Amino acid sequence: MNKRTSVPFVRVGWALTLGALTSIAHAQDETSITLEEVVVTATKTGETALQRTPMTISAMSGESIAEAGIGNVRDLAPFVPNLQVAENTGQAQVYIRGVGTNQVTAGADPSSTVHVDGIYIARPASYFLSFLDVDRIEVLRGPQGTLYGRNSVGGTINVISRKPDNDLQIGLRGEVGNYNRRQVEGYLSGPLAEDRVAASVSVMSSSRDAYRKNIVPGGKDIDDEDVLAGRAQLRFTPNDNVDVVLRGDWLQDDSTIIGFQKLLEPRGTSVDSVLGDFSRVALDAEQYSRRRIAGASIDATFYLSDHLQLRSLTGWRELDWDLAIDSDASDASLLQTIMTSQQDQISTELNLSGDFDRVRFVAGLYYFKEDDTQPIVVRSFVPGTESRAYPEVDTESWALFGQLTYDLTDSLSATLGLRYTEEDKHFAQNAGTYSIGTDTLAGSPVIYERVGRYTAATPKLGLEWRAAHNAFVYASATRGFKSGGFVSSSRNPEQGFSPEYLWSYEAGVKTDWLNNRLRVNAAAFYYDYDDLQVLFFLSPGVTDTRNAATASIYGLELEVQAIPLPDLNVGFTLGLLNAEYDDFASAPRRGNQSVFDASGQKLNAAPRLAFSGHAQYEWTLFSQWSLFVRGEASFKDQQFFTPENLDLESQDAYWLLQGSVGLRDAYGRWTLSAWGRNLLDEDYVTTTASFAAGRVAGRPGAPRTYGIGFSYRY
Repeated sequence: MNKRTSVPFVRVGWALTLGALTSIAHAQDETSITLEEVVVTATKTGETALQRTPMTISAMSGESIAEAGIGNVRDLAPFVPNLQVAENTGQAQVYIRGVGTNQVTAGADPSSTVHVDGIYIARPASYFLSFLDVDRIEVLRGPQGTLYGRNSVGGTINVISRKPDNDLQIGLRGEVGNYNRRQVEGYLSGPLAEDRVAASVSVMSSSRDAYRKNIVPGGKDIDDEDVLAGRAQLRFTPNDNVDVVLRGDWLQDDSTIIGFQKLLEPRGTSVDSVLGDFSRVALDAEQYSRRRIAGASIDATFYLSDHLQLRSLTGWRELDWDLAIDSDASDASLLQTIMTSQQDQISTELNLSGDFDRVRFVAGLYYFKEDDTQPIVVRSFVPGTESRAYPEVDTESWALFGQLTYDLTDSLSATLGLRYTEEDKHFAQNAGTYSIGTDTLAGSPVIYERVGRYTAATPKLGLEWRAAHNAFVYASATRGFKSGGFVSSSRNPEQGFSPEYLWSYEAGVKTDWLNNRLRVNAAAFYYDYDDLQVLFFLSPGVTDTRNAATASIYGLELEVQAIPLPDLNVGFTLGLLNAEYDDFASAPRRGNQSVFDASGQKLNAAPRLAFSGHAQYEWTLFSQWSLFVRGEASFKDQQFFTPENLDLESQDAYWLLQGSVGLRDAYGRWTLSAWGRNLLDEDYVTTTASFAAGRVAGRPGAPRTYGIGFSYRY
């Protein structure tokens, strides 16, 4: 089935490219129409053109983000090759090229990371920050261990805010839609003292009714939305050599926790929920999610000379989160999980960068500290007991890093980088079994402490060749590192897991053609993955993380953008991926009844083929207004969510279609539009979980949504 679906997509993609080439060839004299020149800061050596940056990066400007309707990290996946973003009990699961994790508890870290204005976000529960007043998004694919450090094994997503300056800017956007959707956001940016002080503030409110009807009498519908968010910036430029930005952000999320649709019920109709209907659930236990996220940072850049700059970046973040889920995924009173998470972190980085005639470099120091407390209660209504665990994890990490690029010739450069990281984790556990609602212990409590110390060197070797003014070739060998950790629900003092490591070998080419009206970028990669950390669902409320022996990942990526006609913009992305365990002989089966050989099995969230395409056409209706039509399509091949690779715990290949049509004034200030997402109303799941013996549930994707919107900017 997968092959029959996949082959036509490859043909369609190349047909679009050839069609674009033909159209452009007849209009080469219209040189004023060109593709947007994107600038990135991924190398930490100042701004560089995307097409001259020796890394595999997908970048989107703030305007492109708005046109595509991207509101947070979850919405990025269709536009970036080999990026998958799922949600599990309110926490993000980010996979880049098959590298990620579905581990969402304290004691473990993500494998692909998110940075906001240079600050590492430690907890996936904080990833779904709203994209307010964003300048651009950079998705760096492949390990970023040298410059971005621990846990960026698969890559990282950089969210960069738009800095306030001397220009007065005002923006307002609103949407209404089905499911009683209501969203409004606005921003104001401008000078407080000309050339010296500028400020900006942005706010957002978003709400809608639940996607899933709870058919249990008196049960609350789930998967609604109730979010408030804000961001403020204050920028000081006392002279031409100093640039200081103070930032603060805040988010309040009182959405009902996203539900899991039960996919299998072997126990009989007495606890049977709604099977196969993603619009309904049958859940008797209370479900809620109350999340507060806050952060602040100070970003100071000192221009020491025309060639040297010093940057100091310090950030603080906090997460307070209360969560309850119906763990048996049914209308029977069997299991409920209640969790409270309190996390705070502080990080600071000091780096010196230079740009001379033949040498460019960056060198720096990094410090990170995190305190994470995550009490978990799993209630078993039969026989009337609850398992309580009070894990506390304190993490400290230090790093030294440096990277230097030297021009061997006018067209050939070499890069050498190295980062050394030390990390200490202190894990404390206090667990026991109690009668529900009492402090009466059934047996003895389990109390212990453990300390883990992890060190790693993550080098990078690279070459770049400026083959022509419109062609750039690069190759690299890079190492990534993810620290070890502990299983937050474990009562075994010896239970923990080691770091994972990945060597990446990659080559790519970036090209612009036909007076910058056609852009074709491609990359090929191979990963040698050792000791990757794999999460298993063993029994109700019990998970374990173990180190798989080895895995291999290889693939190809293609990104094409074109302007075949002055008013037509088209593009597509293609990702081919093969991700398998090489040696994993003693993997535990679901239910913890036996082990099996997972060697040769597919990694989680790693479809063999992922494709997306878009087209937007705009034409003038009146002297002051134009009409635009935009369509987007994305396709994902079959993907698995556990090492067992069971059909039940997988998602077959599927399409998603979305589009918009609207009016825009000639000055780009006013926009009125109608939009629709998941237009085919496709039923699909983005992840699965095993809540009780023999019971499997999946997290459904959003159903068909539609609405109207407006925006104004000045």
